[in-house]
Amino acid sequence: MKHIFARAACFVSILLSACTTAPEKKPNIILIVTDDQGYADLSAYSHVSKDCATPNMDRIAKSGVLFTNGYASAPVCSPSRAAIYTGKYQQRWDSAMYWSPGLPQNVLTLAEMLKSAGYITQKVGKSDFGKHYHTARAREFPTRHGYDHFLGFSAHAHDYFLLDEDIEKATPDPYGPSEALGRLFRDTAKESFRNTYTTDLFTDEAIRFINRQQGDTPFFLDLSYNAVHHLIHEVPQKYLDKWGVRKIPDYDTAYGKYAQYYWDYTQVNKITDEEMRRYYLANLNCLDDNIGRLLQALQARHMLENTLIIFVSDNGGEPLSGANNLPLCGSKYTMHEGGIRVPFMMSWPGRLPEGKIYGHRVSALDIVPTTLEAAGISDTAKFDGVSVLRPIKEDRPSQAAMAPLCFQFDKHYAVIDGPWKLVHTFDYNPANRPITSQILLGAHNNELALYNLEQDPGERNNLIEREPAIAAKLKEHFAQWKAAMRADHPHYRQAAMR
Repeated sequence: MKHIFARAACFVSILLSACTTAPEKKPNIILIVTDDQGYADLSAYSHVSKDCATPNMDRIAKSGVLFTNGYASAPVCSPSRAAIYTGKYQQRWDSAMYWSPGLPQNVLTLAEMLKSAGYITQKVGKSDFGKHYHTARAREFPTRHGYDHFLGFSAHAHDYFLLDEDIEKATPDPYGPSEALGRLFRDTAKESFRNTYTTDLFTDEAIRFINRQQGDTPFFLDLSYNAVHHLIHEVPQKYLDKWGVRKIPDYDTAYGKYAQYYWDYTQVNKITDEEMRRYYLANLNCLDDNIGRLLQALQARHMLENTLIIFVSDNGGEPLSGANNLPLCGSKYTMHEGGIRVPFMMSWPGRLPEGKIYGHRVSALDIVPTTLEAAGISDTAKFDGVSVLRPIKEDRPSQAAMAPLCFQFDKHYAVIDGPWKLVHTFDYNPANRPITSQILLGAHNNELALYNLEQDPGERNNLIEREPAIAAKLKEHFAQWKAAMRADHPHYRQAAMR
């Protein structure tokens, strides 16, 4: 009898084990942010420029989803990145609604939220919220907002080659917001690097981080390249040779201030318009090869299947670096589509469709809530974006895509609702800084315009006089949105140096 009860107990145990599923393993998260990449400079797109090939970036689209209607929240780096990492309109705390929103104390970042959920977090590359550059004491510094480790720089831009203490000490102005050179931060201390290149160095660090991961603890890797931002001519020799462009000497102190060198080589002057495009393609080629190395490292560790990869450019292509935004008009710095519609992809094998082209609108505001849902953190009510996981699978617009999306950058503004876009902007074309030939300029500069983006993505046909009721409705919505943003300002505690 005792044996009968024992066998019965064993059978019940087996049944219970069969009916109980193990907790689902959280995915690893990799966010790849490129800098000033043009809308036509990703060969996964059908509208790709004829001179551009990005086979490794394209692997992300082939294994996942390519967004053709993806938006940054701003046409420049710092405010755009504030939205990428918080899921909130940066205008909620940025009273100037312009270049430098900063990061308030009471706004959680994606890294903080994932770290609280048990993720190991690492940031590699560029950290840029527009305030408190070059210091590890600020809220904006990565280890102050959720990252266990950081290798990179805290500035708008940095020299690709000059990464050592000697040049930093010898240069009269090494710490500009864009014109920065010298040592990089490793965590909160400075470290010299020689005989390397930031795109290679950042990928090396990302791969080391991946290879250190053991066991079941998930990780969040934020890989924020400074490519393909100026100084665009700074590229390893083998890529210069491949693209047939000359080596321009690196900065040395005999030149004077680094800011002058930086300025001189961001112009279409010492570098011709045609050369600038080839420098850009060489720089992009190096970036693409490095993304291939990253994907290979994941594949070697059998991690691709349980890794959500999100790839996005922080804003539209820079007109003076040779980027190509066609068939869109305009560029970085403007609210034309070329300034805010960006290369955008997402891959999660087995969880998202493979090789899917998703044409419904998405935005950088959707990155945080999408990532949190993937990680099993379901409360997304506090964000301005929404998770797009289910909409992608069901091939339908998200709830956020069915509502207006608003933009404000100084005097530039826009609101997009369905196919309609109301916009007031002007081209970035100051005196003595000609825009490269790949940029199609806006047809209605510095005047209020209404476009049907489905019929006219190049923003050539201003319909504001033909559709005054639609224009009035969008203008009213934008006014309400702007008032709501300003009403929010007292609720956010501005971060100070500590």
